[in-house]
Amino acid sequence: MTLQIDEPLSGEVVSLARLNIRGGDPSTTAPVIKKVESGTPLRVHGLISGERVSGNDQWYEGDDDSYFWSGACSSLGDDADDAGLSIPRRADGTIRPLRDADLRLAFGDIRHTEKEGGRVRLEDAWIEANLQSMDVDVLGQKITVHTKAVEPFRRVFAAIEEAGLGDRILTFDGTWVARHKGWNRERNLSAHAWGVAIDLNARWNGYGVRPAPRGEHGSLIELVPHFAAEGFAWGGHFRPSKYLDGMHFELARRDL
Repeated sequence: MTLQIDEPLSGEVVSLARLNIRGGDPSTTAPVIKKVESGTPLRVHGLISGERVSGNDQWYEGDDDSYFWSGACSSLGDDADDAGLSIPRRADGTIRPLRDADLRLAFGDIRHTEKEGGRVRLEDAWIEANLQSMDVDVLGQKITVHTKAVEPFRRVFAAIEEAGLGDRILTFDGTWVARHKGWNRERNLSAHAWGVAIDLNARWNGYGVRPAPRGEHGSLIELVPHFAAEGFAWGGHFRPSKYLDGMHFELARRDL
């Protein structure tokens, strides 16, 4: 099994059901080192891609090389913030993307078939029920997004224009694309597959490189607070550095 750290994090979660704590490997075939009852606090040191269980391959790393399936636990930092948004946050206050299981709960349980190059095909019925086009004046074109994301996107772009920052957007590089993260079928589906993510100024904010600093041509840093106000996580905060994605914003709300 290929293990991959999706997002370094630490803190405490609570088991939502009777849960097996596995030793040495994030999989249901790893030895059970102990069992905990629902409501048990558990220390977390990382989030790992392991065996897929009920469509979710995210496992928490616990103490002493132990692992437990995230689908049977609460999420880190999911309390509503001062604006009433239900979003996960890191210890430094930045917004963390939703886990695969949370994306499915918030925006629909996508069923897909694999295509080449990390692309997938979604069911036509899901597309028809959940995606729609909207005009964005500052982009000068229509974009396709999830129906629940229309108003957050609309408010973000209105705030950007009101702040006189529309000229910071030099290129629009995509919203809805049915694919895996990083075009890698070994990873979970991208938030783009749900139509809740957008890429901007890709030329100056490439994948795995440091985003353009404030004041430099192509920088999006001045837009980050406006996206954050509506519950969007920014790829410039992703860790480790190989996952930096400064072009990328994705909706991380569970209350829509």
